[in-house]
Amino acid sequence: MLRTAILGLGEVAQWHKTAIESTPNAVLTAVADIDSQQVERAVAAWDVSGYTELQRLLASEAVDWVHVCTPLQTHFDLAMACIDASVHVLVEKPFVATRQEFERLTAAADRAGVRATVVHNQVYYRPLQTALRRVDRGDIGRLHGVSVHWAEDIDPTVPGRGDWVLDLPGGEFGEGIVHPIYVGLRGAGYPADEASVDIRQCHAAADGVAFDGIAVSFVTADEVACTIQHHSNVPDRRRVVFAGESGHLTVDIGTQSLRYHRHGYGPNSPYDLPMLAGALTDLRNAARATASAVRETVTTRLSSSYSTHDTHTPVVRREARAIQHGGDGPTPRAEADWANRLFTSVAEL
Repeated sequence: MLRTAILGLGEVAQWHKTAIESTPNAVLTAVADIDSQQVERAVAAWDVSGYTELQRLLASEAVDWVHVCTPLQTHFDLAMACIDASVHVLVEKPFVATRQEFERLTAAADRAGVRATVVHNQVYYRPLQTALRRVDRGDIGRLHGVSVHWAEDIDPTVPGRGDWVLDLPGGEFGEGIVHPIYVGLRGAGYPADEASVDIRQCHAAADGVAFDGIAVSFVTADEVACTIQHHSNVPDRRRVVFAGESGHLTVDIGTQSLRYHRHGYGPNSPYDLPMLAGALTDLRNAARATASAVRETVTTRLSSSYSTHDTHTPVVRREARAIQHGGDGPTPRAEADWANRLFTSVAEL
């Protein structure tokens, strides 16, 4: 049984609690937060031990696994303390703030023989997982490119979760740029080298806010082109498009839908009536997406515990299995490495 603790009792802690509860051979035994009132509420509601200091938790509890759900600037020190105590650690994105911290943390975990893994949860949306399997299967032929478009209908200078977010480099964005970055890495593969990466800020961001209007592009060793954009103050739209030699797959995160386009409908299309063929394909895709949305909505209404947006449970289950039985976890080390490289490069703009 993996005796598990959660550090940090903000919004994401509830996702971790839900995931731990549904993970075989894992049990939540303790929590910690610097806010004593938060700790008291969690202790009463979750029936766990509570602490305001990690060191006291580690000294008092025989934990095997700690989930770090605190702000970025605390990740390195907290994760290192767990590793020094020979405890496995799962860290919310972004893993750590600098390249040096990444290299020191992963090296320390390897020496200690424990796992240190970052949460890259949004690759576990079901339509995205289906698209990845179809690409691997060759359903759209050789992959030419992946486009990731993350748009958020928020003003990053206006705090929605509390004034503390203004201390983050992305304001209300937090460090949200990491989500589209790791989605792009999972979809396209990794850059061939650092010289193949280009990072630009497309327009002036609000004062003191990073990650707005960011465009990241790279080319893999297999010559797959990947482009990633992140924008604020526009209607929410999160899409991932896979372009292959024999078709396109479009994942729409908001509607949890996957659309397949085989026919070309441009001026050079080899198909008869290409515009009509394209319109009929769109109609079929829309019908499937509508049916799926209705089904998911009904399921959500019938079960208060159900959420199609629960992407933390697959991460926690995969990591628990890797801790107990070995093998791959939810986030490959190479993906974590490149996500850190790209994130720190964006932060330095």
